[in-house]
Amino acid sequence: MLAGLAGCGGSDSSFISSKTPVPDDGVKPPDVPVVRTVKFDPALCQQQDGAPYGQTVGISGTNLMVTSADVKASAAGCKVLAKGGTAIDAAIAVQAVLGVAEPFASGMAGGSVITYYDAASKKVRTFDGFSAAPATTGGVADIYRAVAQDVSSTTPFNICKSGLAANTSISSQQGNTNISGRAVGVPGTLKVLDLVYQSYGKTPWNQLWGDAIDLANNGFPMTPYMYKTLFADTAEYDDDGNLVSAGSGVSAWVNSAGTAKGAPRCKYPDIKARYCDATDASGQRPLAVGTIIRNTDLADTMQRVRDGGAAAFYNPAGPIAQAVVAKIGAGQLPCKSILPVAGTVAAPSVATTIAAIPSLMTTADFGSYRAVERQPLVGQRLGMTIYTQPAPSFGGVVTLYTLGLLERQNIKALPAFNGAQFVHLATEASRLANADRRNIVGDPAYSNIKERVNALLTPAYLDARAALITSTALGTVTTGGVADGIPAFAANADPANYDTMAALTVPAAKARQARKQAAVMLAKADRPAREEDWNTTSNIAIIDGYGNALSMTTTINTHWGAHIEAAGMMINNAMSNFSASTPGLDVNGYAPYKRPRSSIAPAIAFDASGKMRLVWGSAGGGPIPDYIVKTFLGHVLYGMDLQAAINADNWTGQNGIAELESGKPIANLVPNLITTYGNTAANAAATGLTSGLSGIAVSYDANGFPIYKGAADNRRNGGANGY
Repeated sequence: MLAGLAGCGGSDSSFISSKTPVPDDGVKPPDVPVVRTVKFDPALCQQQDGAPYGQTVGISGTNLMVTSADVKASAAGCKVLAKGGTAIDAAIAVQAVLGVAEPFASGMAGGSVITYYDAASKKVRTFDGFSAAPATTGGVADIYRAVAQDVSSTTPFNICKSGLAANTSISSQQGNTNISGRAVGVPGTLKVLDLVYQSYGKTPWNQLWGDAIDLANNGFPMTPYMYKTLFADTAEYDDDGNLVSAGSGVSAWVNSAGTAKGAPRCKYPDIKARYCDATDASGQRPLAVGTIIRNTDLADTMQRVRDGGAAAFYNPAGPIAQAVVAKIGAGQLPCKSILPVAGTVAAPSVATTIAAIPSLMTTADFGSYRAVERQPLVGQRLGMTIYTQPAPSFGGVVTLYTLGLLERQNIKALPAFNGAQFVHLATEASRLANADRRNIVGDPAYSNIKERVNALLTPAYLDARAALITSTALGTVTTGGVADGIPAFAANADPANYDTMAALTVPAAKARQARKQAAVMLAKADRPAREEDWNTTSNIAIIDGYGNALSMTTTINTHWGAHIEAAGMMINNAMSNFSASTPGLDVNGYAPYKRPRSSIAPAIAFDASGKMRLVWGSAGGGPIPDYIVKTFLGHVLYGMDLQAAINADNWTGQNGIAELESGKPIANLVPNLITTYGNTAANAAATGLTSGLSGIAVSYDANGFPIYKGAADNRRNGGANGY
């Protein structure tokens, strides 16, 4: 991106351009290098105008930029960059603050993936820190089945449900199990941050935690968005974004039939103790917006990590791993799984008990976890080269697949972004992409995922799939198979020896290091259709003063994860992302050490000349790749300011139907999709699509020096910070 790099420290850095400005008289003098000076001064950091919630235009800067889903986190990141830190340094500080201020979305007890651009080598690298299954999984096909301990009458175990037998369903409607210790995966966020830091960190590790520790000790406010994750004052939406009723009270889950609802989140003891109003007679209302919340337990945990590094977190004999395992295990949570009696869709019954289904995780699982580097997924789309996350992320696949179909449908010729024809094409492309990814994408250590993904993204296959899109919506979407050129599923006989970097051309020493990092493979995946949460997770985008860039998506999976707090951290429920039924059970089934697939896919795009143009990603569950595609099209193809493209109304086809963001003008297109484009009332609907986008657009001045435009989704509490 930058022609040269002179130094990495001090109060400024100089970058050289070979261009010489032409004076007013039109006579060009001999070429004299033009020097770009990057200033390092925390006093220069500025927050995006209108943020949070009111931002309409991105903030501009020429030195450095950071953006995230929380304004305090972005400010902490800018401070690190402005002191000479690198993108990964700032990402650690941003993630630390997000873990305090957005406990419902991400934190050290979750998983993350990182797409990193190294300006010195001009290379993009992708790193996987997804949460993973423990070594012991009880020999069952999915997390919704009882293991031997669940049916034992020996203390501290109790029978989960009367008459339950081993390998039978603990919760046939899944809601209980999804929010329990059984759904907890081994956290990967801190490990992947540490892995990238080993290559690119500059600021001492122990100097990156101060803002987050202070915030946890001194307090942070209940935000409007956090409040909405706990309670709805008007219409109530479930975690799939579907309208449940016009009343209030957000349940933690709603069964697939819509007849039974979980207890409100403030009924869960750990959430209630810290985030809910103790004076509320109903026991379900959170603290009022603006109420100061403190988390000294989390401050203590971060201090241990600050002083002892990632090793302090993953040490099986250390207090953090022991606290987490003790809290989610059988000693703390004797098994109990009781579903409410089913009601009707119009009046779902509500659970009065909280499920307690213990984890099978041990502290040894913390010690065996490894973050891994993977080969980036790369595609040329609409004049840009996009680097994104490979499997077990399906988000990268869907991003490139959807854009590939839309490119073939000549979407750039359409006059109206988010107009009726645009939305028809976009949702049809998304429906096709998501139908295929469910059969194909999972942990690449366990089967021939990479070979099958490559086949999905070949020009010939995309040509054939694009031809299925006409002016009339598909009634149903069928998936491709062997007859279409997709290789048959083939299990990997030895996942533990899978080399994630085998296809890369790297020096022998680095190859050996990659093999060592991949020696123990742990893995992640998503729930079947209609079960993926819409509104969770968090995204970070950073460009530092040296031209390095990072896009990172971080998550504890669904809102509030397992609804369990340990050592001040909300714990993930990532294993609820494993498939419990076909399609996808073969590629995304539950197994020891395996990583379930995920929609998260932070990306970086470059133009035809190799200049970086966009660093972006999103939160928001299953439709994340659609939010990424929408933003790319709005900004790159239609020339919108990045903030306007991010704020634009959302759409998705990820559940096999065209869904448009409710409460926004785009929802008015639903009747048009039915009458003009042949959808039915069953496959076109308005629903809750709450994205969490953040990104940085890059343009260049006459000297070839970058101009950054930082933006963050106005649906969340974020904003950009830089100068």
